[in-house]
Amino acid sequence: MRYCYEIFKVVIEPSAAIGLAAVLSNNFKKNPLWNCSQNIGIVLSGGNVDLGVLWESYGLQGHNLFGDN
Repeated sequence: MRYCYEIFKVVIEPSAAIGLAAVLSNNFKKNPLWNCSQNIGIVLSGGNVDLGVLWESYGLQGHNLFGDN
């Protein structure tokens, strides 16, 4: 979740981060089928996140998603 927010500026729900984490893992990259894969699709969904808890976990208390503060 944090990687998605920091790199892509997209807030995703915890269960959506599982697919991204799997593809970024060393086990996935070591799989011989990885070399045959030209395109990989990952569904990233959002909306089931308490933003107050999310910002607090990132140390961004009081963070405004739209940068108005």
